[in-house]
Amino acid sequence: DVLVVGGGGGSAHHHDGGGGGGGLIYRPGFPITPGSPISVTVGNGGIGGPQGNTTVGQDSVFSTLTAKGGGSGSPGTPGNGIGGSGAGGTHSPGTQPGRPGIQPTQPGDSGTYGFGNPGGNGHYTNPGTGAQGGGGGGAGAAGGNAGANNLGPGGAGKSYSISGSGVYYSGGGAGGGHQNATGNSSGGQGGGGNAGSGPGATGQNGTANRGGGAGGGNDSGGPNDRTGGSGIVIVSY
Repeated sequence: DVLVVGGGGGSAHHHDGGGGGGGLIYRPGFPITPGSPISVTVGNGGIGGPQGNTTVGQDSVFSTLTAKGGGSGSPGTPGNGIGGSGAGGTHSPGTQPGRPGIQPTQPGDSGTYGFGNPGGNGHYTNPGTGAQGGGGGGAGAAGGNAGANNLGPGGAGKSYSISGSGVYYSGGGAGGGHQNATGNSSGGQGGGGNAGSGPGATGQNGTANRGGGAGGGNDSGGPNDRTGGSGIVIVSY
């Protein structure tokens, strides 16, 4: 039995969407050939940065199974938002939709055993307070939509007991809020980073070895750039 989780996506400041959780594959009874080497890669989480400079999480691999890294939240590079689970949409230009999660379309049994969901929509009503990011998608649920006064929560991950007890993996990061807005939002269960709004609010990194997406920050700069959590590969035999 194999659990493969990609690295979570990073997030940007400027009240952007939360990073997507890493794609997740749970494959019971995966066939192997005794004595044959098996390639294994554990993907790192995506790097946080200013707009346009965040990165998607890295893929995790076990043999022919590839769990895609989570999408990164950044308005400057729309393609970065696409990943195993998609990043939340940003507020600019205008209200942006959440990005797609692509894990179910990957080869290597992912169509049956892989999990990934899209991010939630961003929201924009005015430049003073109404600019909020959507939540990143998780393995178990899509990210939440942002609204005029609320940040988008991260999508929940999925729980497995392959390590001996139930653990959630691949939660989405919460969307960030404007520094003049109020309120906080939670990352998805499974290592997704929380986010806040208001002066000095910062997002949280995704949890390491869980593939959680990073929480988005407000628009006050560098300290709000958060990284996604690294993925994991667990084998039970």
